[in-house]
Amino acid sequence: MGERDLKDQGLTKEEEYFYNVNKELIERKRKDLDVQRDEQRKKELMVKHWMCCPKCGHKMEEIELLGIMADKCSTCSGIYFDKGELELLLESKEQKGFLRCLKQLFK
Repeated sequence: MGERDLKDQGLTKEEEYFYNVNKELIERKRKDLDVQRDEQRKKELMVKHWMCCPKCGHKMEEIELLGIMADKCSTCSGIYFDKGELELLLESKEQKGFLRCLKQLFK
């Protein structure tokens, strides 16, 4: 409602003030609730999909691969890296065979 609408309803200045205060309070509470719900939704998704293969959905296990911890699917044997792990692998000094080819892909 606009200021004109409040006056048309016969509200006093005091009532208009409290109307606006309550309106701002409700808007802030709504934003806080939206943030809380979004955080809760993210947590629920993480719990539901934690260590599940993005390809087939089965459980994954951590394995060590050339000094880096990677996630390997117990069913389809897909191997996945967390953020930054592939970059660490590509920074290694000795790059032979597959690693050398992989590094060339990301240049």
